[in-house]
Amino acid sequence: MNVGLLGAGHIARALAEGWSLPGERRGSPERVVLFDLDRDRAETLAAATGGTAVASLADLVQASDVVVVAVRPPDVRGALADAGPLLGGRAVVSVAAGVSLEELQRALPAGARVGRIMPNVAAALGLGVFLFVPGSLGDGREAVADLFGAAGTVVEVEEARFDVATAVAGCMPGYVARLVEAFADAGAARGLSRATAEMLAAAGVHGAAAYVAAAGDLAAVTAAAATPGGMTAAGIAALEAHDIDGTVDAAVGAAAEQATRLA
Repeated sequence: MNVGLLGAGHIARALAEGWSLPGERRGSPERVVLFDLDRDRAETLAAATGGTAVASLADLVQASDVVVVAVRPPDVRGALADAGPLLGGRAVVSVAAGVSLEELQRALPAGARVGRIMPNVAAALGLGVFLFVPGSLGDGREAVADLFGAAGTVVEVEEARFDVATAVAGCMPGYVARLVEAFADAGAARGLSRATAEMLAAAGVHGAAAYVAAAGDLAAVTAAAATPGGMTAAGIAALEAHDIDGTVDAAVGAAAEQATRLA
């Protein structure tokens, strides 16, 4: 499958990097083609990932089996209006937050095949989480799922839950980076060098996330790690005393609500 990336920003970069990782992975595209109004940005990304930058939107569509719309949410409708007449039977996948399937379909010719994906930047490492609303992709649904699955894990969700799912998974790299910074600040304030504190916090999160995912039982991991009277138990008690549940709930709620303002 040849994939066209319309846009060469942060998400497009993460996708192109994930698809260009070495090794055989089911669903990996044979070719990634890029177009951006900023030609230099597209060419830089293409050079870094083994893709091909093209000079026009028409060239992008012509070279692609599926077109991934990776522009800013306010720019999606205009991009689709330009691309729509060129598509033929090609599938379109939008990675824009806040732009519904109904809006996407309205911006495209009747009968266009379109779906939504919300990635996160961990796709660059092949560890992305992709929220998938198949929409009208029809028999292209499995191929699109396999394509994004080559750079992470694809989870199909109802569109009504898309913004909440994005607030939990799509925003997670940002949340974790901020938490790592906070833990590094706390370590540095207690005598660790800043570089050591950041390395310990990031490595600790990396290993802990992998362990929790493999265990599959959050309560069991907490119980095993937080032995009564131990350091972890004391730390968790302090987090709970400062309302960690309420803080996280507020973050997810704020992120999900923001999706309605993006487009």
